[in-house]
Amino acid sequence: MRDLNNFRPINEIEKSIINTSLQKFSVEILSYIKQEKYRIYILDNDENKNTSFPLIFLVSYKNSIILEENLKSERVSSAGIYFGFIKKGEFYLSLEGAEFFFKNNRIQDRNILRLNNKGEKAVLYGNPVVKSMVAGISSDLKKNIVMLVVNELREVLALARSEIDFSKYKLLKQGDLVAINLTDKGFYLRRKQ
Repeated sequence: MRDLNNFRPINEIEKSIINTSLQKFSVEILSYIKQEKYRIYILDNDENKNTSFPLIFLVSYKNSIILEENLKSERVSSAGIYFGFIKKGEFYLSLEGAEFFFKNNRIQDRNILRLNNKGEKAVLYGNPVVKSMVAGISSDLKKNIVMLVVNELREVLALARSEIDFSKYKLLKQGDLVAINLTDKGFYLRRKQ
């Protein structure tokens, strides 16, 4: 009989994939996970209707003790914070995971893009970020990095991928592309229920 519970701690290969991807975003996340004693779990579920990619969860050590007991007798499909997913050997951080680390001051300034009110509304509708929407950007901006998008109140709105580095940013016109919206909080309202 096939084991129905595919919720388990990550193995060494998965750990390596996650570590490599997180180092590109913020090395402080890895140290925080170890320091605060979080464990990482994976749901590798063929029956998952939302995605065919393994889902990753971050669980505090205290809660992982309870979880481990439940894994012996119950089917588990979620625990802790939804942290992201693995696709084609790459880990993709979730918006929930990024927000958790942002609130714990573990996201580097170079990975934060602050938007004005116009930009906030546009991003929550799934639009990309253009220069006229930007209220603040790091002078360390590099092309193709994942950025946490926040509003003027520093509330998390989205994750985006930069399309330019800072030297090119200064030369952009107001309607020119700065970043591609990867996922945003408005998606939950726009998706089909």
